Amino acid sequence: MDSIRNNMPGFRAAITASVLVAVMPTMAMAHTGELAHSHGGIMAGLMHPVTGLDHLVALMLFGALLVGTSRKAQGLGFIAAGASLLVGFVAGMSLGMSGAMEWLITASAVVFAAALAFPGSLRGRMAAVLAAVLAAHGWAHGAEMIGSVAGFGAGFMAASVLLMLAGMLLGKGLQPLVPALRAVVAGTAATLLMLAAG
Repeated sequence: MDSIRNNMPGFRAAITASVLVAVMPTMAMAHTGELAHSHGGIMAGLMHPVTGLDHLVALMLFGALLVGTSRKAQGLGFIAAGASLLVGFVAGMSLGMSGAMEWLITASAVVFAAALAFPGSLRGRMAAVLAAVLAAHGWAHGAEMIGSVAGFGAGFMAASVLLMLAGMLLGKGLQPLVPALRAVVAGTAATLLMLAAG
């Protein structure tokens, strides 16, 4: 009972962060309507990762798994994430959308949530490798983008970095929880949010 009571501040912080993400007004536009067909500029690029719950959840969970790792591992994780997103973006523009990418995007959130069960030292060593899965997110952005490549690309990269930084705040809230519970809370929140997105 004492361990549960001691973990309550972190649990409350994690729940609060999850609720704030869930009720963001832009969630109602998740890849639907006008925005889904106007991927042609910096604003569209900024909005795309934020209004797609699959992207938002996975990017935040990647940021969360970097918490508790070394500064070096965090830096390498961000560099690897950026490189993966860019490589995927170029591939998506060149090759178009693939059903496998949608599956990988969903799977990435599950993998990142499960990684929260591991100690920070191990997550630090895994981060750069796990970041490779983010290429699927870049691929989807590239395949759906029309108009200005530079504008949309800059927008989606900036939004992706901001979501990963926001995920680090979520990770700090989850950090006091026992490792297995961190993974369960994160995985459950990710599943519920993506089910809500349809």
